[in-house]
Amino acid sequence: MFDLNGDGELDVEEFDVVRAVIMDTTAMGRRHRDHSTTGSTLKQRSNSALQRYFFGPECDKKLSVKRFLELHSELQEEITRLEFNRASPVDGKITEVQFSNFLLTYAGFSEQKRRKMIRRVKQKFHKSEESVGINYRDFADFNLLLRSISDVDTALTFHHMAGAAIDQATLKHVAQTVANVNLSPHLINVVFTLFDENDDGQLSYREFVGVMRHRLLRGLDKPMDTGFVRFTNAVYNCAKEQLHWKPTSSDKDLEA
Repeated sequence: MFDLNGDGELDVEEFDVVRAVIMDTTAMGRRHRDHSTTGSTLKQRSNSALQRYFFGPECDKKLSVKRFLELHSELQEEITRLEFNRASPVDGKITEVQFSNFLLTYAGFSEQKRRKMIRRVKQKFHKSEESVGINYRDFADFNLLLRSISDVDTALTFHHMAGAAIDQATLKHVAQTVANVNLSPHLINVVFTLFDENDDGQLSYREFVGVMRHRLLRGLDKPMDTGFVRFTNAVYNCAKEQLHWKPTSSDKDLEA
C-alpha cells in the first residue's frame, strides 16, 4: 500500500507516510503531531532511532519485507524474554501463581475477583508434586498463542455453538491447529484452573479470550497508546500479505 514506487521496499520517505498514518489513529500520536497541544511542530522526518535502525545513519538505505519481519520477530522475542525475567525465575522456571498474575495483569478485574482466581491456582499447585513451574519455552509458546487470539476466539466459538465442551483437549487442539503452537499439558492445566470458575473442567472461554486480548495489547488499548504497537502490527500484517501474495490473471491483465 505504501510502496509508492513499486520496488518492493520502503525508503525513509515512504516509511514516514506509514508512521504518520498509523500515529494519527491514536490520541497520544495526535498530541505529538499537533503543535497547538505540545507547543512544538513535529518535523516531517523525525530521524528516530527506529528510522536509523531501518535505514542507516544517513537514512539512505531501504527496508525490505524480509528485514521488517525479522525485526518484528526479534522484538516480540525480546519483549517475551523481558517479561519472563521480570518474575525472577528460579532454575529457569517461574511459579504457576506468577504465570497467573502475568495473565491477569491487564484484565481490569476487581481485586476481589482477582484474588479469588489466584487463590484457586495457589490451592491446586501449593504441593511440591503438583507445582512443576513454567519454563521459558512454555511461556513463549503461550505468547505465540496470544498473537492468534482472534482466530482462537473464532474456533472456540464454533466449538461452543456446536455444543462441544471447551475442555483441556479442545484448547490444546485449537492452539495446535490455529496457531501451530503445542501447549504443554501442565500450562493448559494452570490456565483452566485460573478460568474454570465452577470446577466443571470446562473453560470460561469468553472471559479467557477477553483477558487474553487485553494481555496481548499490554494495556496499550487505552488513551496512553502512542501508536507504536499498532504501527508495528499494521506493517507486520501488511508485510506478511505482501510476502505471500501471488498475482492473479486479472492483475497480469492490468499490468499488460
